[in-house]
Amino acid sequence: MEQEEMLEQEAQESEQDAQPLPSWAFITPKGAIKVNEVLFCDEFLQNRTLKCIGGMFRDIQGEVDKEEIKHEVAQILMEHITDGICAKVKNITGTLKLRCYSEPPEVCENEIHLLNGVLHTNGKFFSERRFCTNRLNADFDVAAPPPEKFISFLSVLLAPDDIVTLQEFLGYLLIPSTKGQAMLSLIGNGGEGKSVLGTIIKDIFGSSMVEGSFRRIETDRFFRANLKDKLVFVDDDLQLETLPSTGYIKSLITVQIPTDIEFKGRQSYCEKMYARFLCFGNGTIKSLYDKSLGFSRRMIILSAKQIATDRVTNPNIAEEIIAEKSGIINWMFAGLQKLLANNYQFSLSERTRLNAAEMSSDNCNIIEFLSTVLFNETAEVSSAVLYGAYSRWCDVNALTAIKRDPFITWLKSNQQKYKIRYSSHITAVDGGCVRGFKGVYV
Repeated sequence: MEQEEMLEQEAQESEQDAQPLPSWAFITPKGAIKVNEVLFCDEFLQNRTLKCIGGMFRDIQGEVDKEEIKHEVAQILMEHITDGICAKVKNITGTLKLRCYSEPPEVCENEIHLLNGVLHTNGKFFSERRFCTNRLNADFDVAAPPPEKFISFLSVLLAPDDIVTLQEFLGYLLIPSTKGQAMLSLIGNGGEGKSVLGTIIKDIFGSSMVEGSFRRIETDRFFRANLKDKLVFVDDDLQLETLPSTGYIKSLITVQIPTDIEFKGRQSYCEKMYARFLCFGNGTIKSLYDKSLGFSRRMIILSAKQIATDRVTNPNIAEEIIAEKSGIINWMFAGLQKLLANNYQFSLSERTRLNAAEMSSDNCNIIEFLSTVLFNETAEVSSAVLYGAYSRWCDVNALTAIKRDPFITWLKSNQQKYKIRYSSHITAVDGGCVRGFKGVYV
């Protein structure tokens, strides 16, 4: 019996050896099987429509994980080869990137790419799917029923006028444009349902979204490259650490031209970025040195409602709402239509405007200090006296005073708002002239 089994096994091995090799494989004089990488890639691409855009594999559905491609390559190789698989997979994957290289597709601000076609901002839908870099993980269905559970969830989370703002902003995220020149923060004490909203957004945007720490956008020059080809950046646990700078964040919120990005180990280059920022946390963002209104005016800050004492938590609410995804897309699209009709001006409630003003005041305590001084057309005060008063006021209120030069610069930038005027002819105590401001005294 053993001899028969051995003979049968040898027969099977002989039969396998007799099977013809694929066109991309050949046997060397020493009996080793070699791979023609170009032929392998050509055959691989015959069975799968694939493009390499910006160093990333993409198919008609959207971004494809590199590890998924490597696994498919390995499975094909292992049918014929048993040695050196890892090295061959690495080499073939690199060759495959070169073989299916494609220029980035044109990004159109009036197109929304979905799983079943393209929706234009004018409301026309085309079932044709095209290669793109920002496809949503949802179908468009004009007949989809209204997302009742989602609307009910939002009515518990936000005030009615703030729901309108959220609808417009989520609609704004559908298109690759930064013309709205704003980011949105949703703040609350915790437990209101902010994370549920984040889960829903992640499911809808899929690979067109990136998440992480908002702070890293400003502090990590390599992290910014993650925003390339993304519609939205989400930070669902905003840390309240003070930002050391805000220049890059402000430029990305309003950018209209290609901006500089850098990958590790690669020369930096310019790329058109259009990712918008959406943050959830327990407080507003603060800047250490940027005390200008240019930072706070880009912020839309919505406040979550207080949790009702009799509220019953549904642990499956996110999954139930995601089932209404097509209806949510229609709801978001309606918000986009409102925003476009209003020329990218968001509908802001008085509550939201006060949130922005409060953030501006918290971020720059000079504003609050100026509410303690007196304004008069004939008054004047030297810069030294005014800054001394500001420093003492900060000490009394347990606040950190900004340095003298930024303090004076801020006042110069806001002369018109406070009806004051910088002058180098302020009368000093000794009768001489010093620098200071007219129209204010302490």
